[in-house]
Amino acid sequence: MQFAVRLKNLSLGLALVSSLTVAAASAQTLLGVNAQLDHNLDSKTAAPAQVVTAKLDGTVKTADGLRLPRGSELVGKVNAVKRSQNGGPASVTLEFSTAKLKDGKTIPVKVTVVAAYPHSAGGSSDGSDQALPPPPTQINNDTAVQQDAGALGKVALTSAVKNADSGTFTRADGDFRLGAGTYLQVGIAPSATSNISTAAE
Repeated sequence: MQFAVRLKNLSLGLALVSSLTVAAASAQTLLGVNAQLDHNLDSKTAAPAQVVTAKLDGTVKTADGLRLPRGSELVGKVNAVKRSQNGGPASVTLEFSTAKLKDGKTIPVKVTVVAAYPHSAGGSSDGSDQALPPPPTQINNDTAVQQDAGALGKVALTSAVKNADSGTFTRADGDFRLGAGTYLQVGIAPSATSNISTAAE
């Protein structure tokens, strides 16, 4: 069985979950949390191995002792870039592999991006911006995601927990930029090499 999410275009850039199938529990369960990109990410200028960071908006605690407090930093890199040629498709693939705590400790983690929204999705004081939906509580090992263009402007997202990377952002008709503050809803779990005792408090 597979957990699949397809987000359709709606006016005002709202996202609609059109299909949702929950699989049985698997060996690795990721916990959902919101994060925000620290810097702009542009398909025109991004390069493989470029460092990418995002800060957690919430705290992650797993049953096996991993604890990542709010404000912890996800550190990763650009795995692959395809720049638009003559208005054609562009894509950027990311892989977050480390969590950095406020005290400087680093922990290897598995991260999958399950949704993405513009910074404005956080809402404004006048309520004019779309609300940011909550991240899923748990994401199992069979989860695969396809978020169509609309929720994040003209940019789509594909990812799967089974993949080594965290997710691929794609625009069908040109280059794109994900601005600083872009919301990434991610699933996080300790990687096989994590020493989670360093993170438990």
